[in-house]
Amino acid sequence: MYRILHKVLLWILLAPTAPLAVESVDHESVEPAQEANWQPLDPLWSQTRGHSAEEGILLVLFPGYSVEREWAERWGSALLQQPAVRAVNLAWVFAGPQSVFYEERELPIAASVGRLGNDPSIRHIVLVAHSSGSFPAHQWLNQVAANSTLRARFVNAVTYINLDGGSGEGLVGGDLALGSPALQLIERALAVAAKDVVTGSRSSNNADMQAMAVRYPGIFQYLALEVDSGCAAGAGWCLHDALIIQRPYNTQTFDLRRDYTEFTNERPVNIGWWPVATDGR
Repeated sequence: MYRILHKVLLWILLAPTAPLAVESVDHESVEPAQEANWQPLDPLWSQTRGHSAEEGILLVLFPGYSVEREWAERWGSALLQQPAVRAVNLAWVFAGPQSVFYEERELPIAASVGRLGNDPSIRHIVLVAHSSGSFPAHQWLNQVAANSTLRARFVNAVTYINLDGGSGEGLVGGDLALGSPALQLIERALAVAAKDVVTGSRSSNNADMQAMAVRYPGIFQYLALEVDSGCAAGAGWCLHDALIIQRPYNTQTFDLRRDYTEFTNERPVNIGWWPVATDGR
């Protein structure tokens, strides 16, 4: 009964909600960030090279529920243009889960872990997951830790950023929450929620991010990232996407396609949660 109730509560926190009002279409011109040259490794997974000439740092992006791989690539391209991310040498992007709780486990997790094992140049991983993307991110890190060679190689060599996602605790299978071996890989971790500076409202999974910091003390740090989002008061799902784009397109809820792809000077990618150190760590 506990698992059922827990899953229902998680669904309430993570599942999309309908807009409260219909907005007029925003016709501002879109000036996309310079696109990286993404190479598909699978229909649901692609990679590109970063700007650093030095090998060593892998950026892995897990976007939220129903986000298409091509949309997530636009997010990745915008991130890679930021000075703080210039130390990244290689980036991987996955599609978002096709269901809120990633029941089908459809992403090529095992193949990507195998590829990681075949690239000895990678020394540090920056793992970033948004929303339901936290569940495959945990599955991925658990599988890295299950490989004894990779576990030895990446102990204290992973930076993990959970952007308004979930812990995966209580979900069927037990592999969508971080196990003890995976936690040993993490050098530092942030559980990030958004807080609007005008309304004081917080993103929809703020309580989950606070709970992760309590559950994993000394590993996760809770961060309420202040944003001037333009979101309406109480619009938690709009603020949910403010961790991707600083001013989301729908002030009442999210617009996944636009929020992941249409970055402009007025609506830049949000990088405020990126680790401070210039080496990507």
